[in-house]
Amino acid sequence: EEDATVQALVFLSDEEGQGKICEKITEGQKAAIITDKTPFYATMGGQQGDQGEITGENSLFVVDETIHLQGGKIAHLGVMEQGEICLKEKVHLSVDEEARNLTARNHTATHLLQKALKTVLGPHVEQAGAYYDDKRLRFDFTHFAALTKEELKKVEEMVNQEIAKGDLVKTEEMSLEDAKKSGAIALFGEKYGDKVRVVSVGDYSVELCGGTHVSQSGSIQGFKIISEQGIAAGIRRIEALTSQNLFDYFQKEEELLKELSAKLKSDPEHLLQRVESLEQELKSSKSDLDKLKAKMAKEEMGELSAETVNGCSVIIKELQGVDRNGLRTLGDSLKDKYENAFVLLISVEDGKPVLMATASDGAVKKGAHSGNLIKEVAAVLGGGGGGKPQMAQAGGKDVSAIPHALEKAKELMQAQLQG
Repeated sequence: EEDATVQALVFLSDEEGQGKICEKITEGQKAAIITDKTPFYATMGGQQGDQGEITGENSLFVVDETIHLQGGKIAHLGVMEQGEICLKEKVHLSVDEEARNLTARNHTATHLLQKALKTVLGPHVEQAGAYYDDKRLRFDFTHFAALTKEELKKVEEMVNQEIAKGDLVKTEEMSLEDAKKSGAIALFGEKYGDKVRVVSVGDYSVELCGGTHVSQSGSIQGFKIISEQGIAAGIRRIEALTSQNLFDYFQKEEELLKELSAKLKSDPEHLLQRVESLEQELKSSKSDLDKLKAKMAKEEMGELSAETVNGCSVIIKELQGVDRNGLRTLGDSLKDKYENAFVLLISVEDGKPVLMATASDGAVKKGAHSGNLIKEVAAVLGGGGGGKPQMAQAGGKDVSAIPHALEKAKELMQAQLQG
């Protein structure tokens, strides 16, 4: 917290006055406040800026974000919730302590993470980006492959071991030369002045850093990686949680586990076995259902009379209640049953026409082409599709056009086989 004097006010909400310097801000206005001094940390180096409040005699300005401006100035961005604040007014600045502490825990944990990654994966690991606020941490780094489960587990264990040690976190200002001698990690390509700030976590991690940190590693309380993924060639990203956010995460996971256990009527310890048992039951039921569908589809076919065209058996049939898989199964059985079979089957699935055409190798040699046939017949039904000469399928939209589609199919199939 700190007392300060307002040096500048800038409108952020009024369209006409956007970016305009003003003498005062009033209730409901979005603005930026610049003071002669501030306890707020501004967004820098991946760390999200502080939130908090600026208060006057009868006023309240809620700070949502803090940023750096040219000339070393810091701007507090937010909304005037109550009263008004004027230029040159004496105000009191108060940082959101909880958010600051949570952010600091995530920031210090990121230093431990980088050291653990270098230890587990190798010295080639370099920071390629980072972000930390009061909710989570994100760390981008150079590496050539996805981390294995074993590597992720080892990294987590190393970070949590350092947290458990409760080492002191020390910050020192020193010359860049002395910092390099101490073995401090610097960002590749980053420009540093003659004086730098070095943050050490015990004798485990030493880095050049200007952000906020905990006073001892035990304050982080715990560390959990929740995702690891590639974001660019040779660049990986880890997202993780610490302290209260980690406990909240575990609580949600526990609640979900309890809900699943209740629904599946199993205790958490045997939940995996219960799921595997249900998978087997589902697989068996699906197999029985497929057999039943195949039987019903064959019964639906009834007695067929195949028309012979140029030595090929042409079969065209509309079915009821047969899905796409059933149509393919029936098509295969008809090819086995009839010599040089050329088949077109139509059914209705979920209120829309579905079509399947198939042709034996003998029929294809005589000119049959299932893909070309399906393409034209599906168009009659307001749909589309296609495939190879031996097999093709499609969907349509207009059920009422099925009789016309059947007539079109017969005409096309005869034309193909007669050359």
